[in-house]
Amino acid sequence: MVGILVQEVMTDRFQKIDIDAPLSEAIGIFEKEDPDLILVFDGNLYKGVLTQDLIIRSHLKWDPTKAKVRDVYKPAPVIKPDEDLSKAAKLMLEVDLRSLPVGESKKEIIGVISDITLLERVSQEEFGKEKVEAHMTKDVITLLPDDTVAKALATMRDNAISRIPIVNEEGKIEGLVTLHDLIIRFIKPRFKAQAGEVAGEKIPPFSMPLRDVMIRGVITIHPEAKVREAVETMKDNNIDGLVVTNEDNKVVGILTVKDLLLPISKMTEKEARFYLQLAGDAHILSDFTRERIISDIRKFVDGYEDILGQEGMIYLYIRRFREKFRGVHLYQARMRIVTDKGVFVATGETWGAIQAVHDALRAIERQLLQKAELEKDLRYAKRFLEKLEF
Repeated sequence: MVGILVQEVMTDRFQKIDIDAPLSEAIGIFEKEDPDLILVFDGNLYKGVLTQDLIIRSHLKWDPTKAKVRDVYKPAPVIKPDEDLSKAAKLMLEVDLRSLPVGESKKEIIGVISDITLLERVSQEEFGKEKVEAHMTKDVITLLPDDTVAKALATMRDNAISRIPIVNEEGKIEGLVTLHDLIIRFIKPRFKAQAGEVAGEKIPPFSMPLRDVMIRGVITIHPEAKVREAVETMKDNNIDGLVVTNEDNKVVGILTVKDLLLPISKMTEKEARFYLQLAGDAHILSDFTRERIISDIRKFVDGYEDILGQEGMIYLYIRRFREKFRGVHLYQARMRIVTDKGVFVATGETWGAIQAVHDALRAIERQLLQKAELEKDLRYAKRFLEKLEF
């Protein structure tokens, strides 16, 4: 436990909106007040949250001029004010949100807690004295300035990441691209064009080189810097991640808010080794389907604990398509397992959410067995050959 309660960090100031309000009303609140999120209510009963990212992505499904809040909002748990900050960090990771509502129940919401205020408070303790390199992601995926927007989008999709540093041939930082910016500039206009809203406007092509769209003057931090400094830098610049560079300005890591929340979240349950984060359309799954998926992933992790390592994060993005076969929707499951022994990424796409997740797990299983074979782990050699159908 961190030993600091949620009520010590939360704010009692928050924005709220009715679930049947037009989405344009929520857009107006974000433009005027710029909150981290808006709490969604059905009368006096809390229902979930609305974020700017959810609205941006909603352009791919809904006409924002006609959609209502209920079409876009996301269910999210309520954390009690007397809970430890480690519990809040754990929930933020699990539901992939930067803020959470605080209250005794869905009828008694008294405030909001954000990830940056949580980190700011915890970094005042010993945690803040730790070095950035102890928590950063070292296996950084980078691209070159001449690479295209299409390649960046594909790389983000295939590796379940939302930001990519742009480096020169020597590995020195030159810029940064984020999924958020690419959606706004390249994907959102195409949706509008289909709806006839941007007739006559030139839509930038996916073949555009990243040097023409990347963020320049990237905010960086040194691996030897303290966590406290990293948190302050993120807060001052209103960002949720930093590129880590060495003395030669070469990229050596990425540090995100999630990277810092993870060690704090582990303090809540000593027995917890892996955390599962569900995103995308996971919230529309039935309770049975969601619980079955969670159970199957836990069994998978337990079965390969020797190869996966001692701890890590499992990111699972569920997407439901409109197509149906015998009443069952087509689903895509993108999974990324980040552990102390490596990163494993796979995608499954088929009819039914459970089966899509199983396909992704099988793909990761082949990666794990190949890793074991390459490392000459005889315990897994036979299983590896069986999976290859030799």
